[in-house]
Amino acid sequence: MRYLKWLNLIPLIMFFIVDKLRGTLISRHLLIIIVALGVMNMFLAKSMKEYVISSLMLVASTVVGMILYTYYYYYFVSANPETPIFGAAIMMVYGFIAFAVAAVGTVVVVIKERMAEKKIQ
Repeated sequence: MRYLKWLNLIPLIMFFIVDKLRGTLISRHLLIIIVALGVMNMFLAKSMKEYVISSLMLVASTVVGMILYTYYYYYFVSANPETPIFGAAIMMVYGFIAFAVAAVGTVVVVIKERMAEKKIQ
């Protein structure tokens, strides 16, 4: 259970896998994986500190994965001048989804902690 937070690094390589399989960056598979990892973080976190660390890992791996993919695509596949702009737009979409899941998860973790405190008293 302790090592499940490392699953949040999946988006680092997921962009390459999705591109090779489907040829498109806006993929429902990657969005589902990001949301599933966010939900996993919500329910497995034992404290707010653990949740924040897991959520930041998810957001950072999503953004860094997209930056690496944009760099790779621009320098090795297509040197169109629009590639970095398109990559930045896609990164904002995935980053927004990861941040939204993290925000909802923060509310869930706070509620879970408050309920646990009431049970103790």
